[in-house]
Amino acid sequence: MSNCTVFPRRISGVLTPPASKSHVHRLMIVSALSGHPLTIFGNLKGDDIEATARCLQGIGVGVERGEGYIRISPGTFRDGVMDAGESGSTLRMLLPVVPVFGVRAEFRGSGRLPFRPIGDIISLMRASGAEVDGEVLPLKAGGSYSTNAFKIIEPASSQHISGLLMALAGLGGGRIDIFGNLPSRGYVDMTIEVLREYGVEIVSDSYGFTVKSGFKKFPESIAAEGDWSGAAAIAAAAAVAGKVTIEGLKYPSSQPDSAVLRLMSAAGAKVQVFKNGELCSVEVSKGRLKAIDFDADASPDIVPVLAAALAYADGESSISGVERLKIKESDRISSVVDALNAVGIRARYDGACIGIEGGVPKGGVVDSAGDHRIAMLGAILALAAEAPIKILGAECVGKSYEGFFKAIEELGGKTEWQK
Repeated sequence: MSNCTVFPRRISGVLTPPASKSHVHRLMIVSALSGHPLTIFGNLKGDDIEATARCLQGIGVGVERGEGYIRISPGTFRDGVMDAGESGSTLRMLLPVVPVFGVRAEFRGSGRLPFRPIGDIISLMRASGAEVDGEVLPLKAGGSYSTNAFKIIEPASSQHISGLLMALAGLGGGRIDIFGNLPSRGYVDMTIEVLREYGVEIVSDSYGFTVKSGFKKFPESIAAEGDWSGAAAIAAAAAVAGKVTIEGLKYPSSQPDSAVLRLMSAAGAKVQVFKNGELCSVEVSKGRLKAIDFDADASPDIVPVLAAALAYADGESSISGVERLKIKESDRISSVVDALNAVGIRARYDGACIGIEGGVPKGGVVDSAGDHRIAMLGAILALAAEAPIKILGAECVGKSYEGFFKAIEELGGKTEWQK
């Protein structure tokens, strides 16, 4: 385990975040389903992206990596092992797709992934004719669907719906009826956008989604969107400690974490957006921050970095809609609250909301709990703190933003690594 100490420093400059892993997951899986090669361009680094590539290779899909690109080459599918590592997106989207590939796959995972809920999608798959041996990882899935009409009650994750939409595109069309709340709808919208690139027509209504066709178009290459999750961390850092321009983003974006712009502005940071064709540059500058109330149900991944910024806000902030944070790479409710308290910021969870009393972090030690988002939270807290903050297990940022600490240094920050 590697620990990283981040020192208080003003940051400034220009950077481009990595590609959105959420977008890349979808592009890779849809390409494999379509049967046609696709070259994906972008800064495609990260453990989760590697997890999806590894799973596809495990059933016979060709994956070629180069500087700034990944090429997916569907071939003859075969039975094999899909090791999703710690990537919940990989597991939850690929599981309902496997019966459409026509293979039998053994799903494996590590870290907290075997404990993340997949019971609803397993039940749906079995009820729809597919075979699933096991209730938790490792398990085997395969067979084929006997229907193209799916019904799901209170989905535990939007990723299950995304996987089903991709599966229906592979089947040539069908219907998903959803009973109950659909969490993180923005990620489903991203899936629909990717499928439309392939000519798949999808209609949504108040009860669910109708996939009206299979694949009709086959793009040769697609540039991955910049990652708003990574950009959110840098935006929060700028809001407390400087001025940063973030390039290569799409805005407006279906990525839920693009909400960071609205939230940073509401909290008092200075935010400007400059359009450049389909992409944009975002400038975020330090301001006097004030407390805000935020419902995180639609964008839960933004909570840790938002909490870090709100640690510097005047007043008491409240973040609701956080229940699903318990089943991330760590129990993020506890991890966020513990990290803030560890550096002298009073925070609590009352069963419904995370409350944060703003001030100035005193410095200290933050345990990442093996969670990339918590490691980023620790770094943001450190940049304007009274003293340095040591982040335990900081290397876990590689799950989504391999160059995060290097980016902080390039912007003028100071870090020291210890084994």
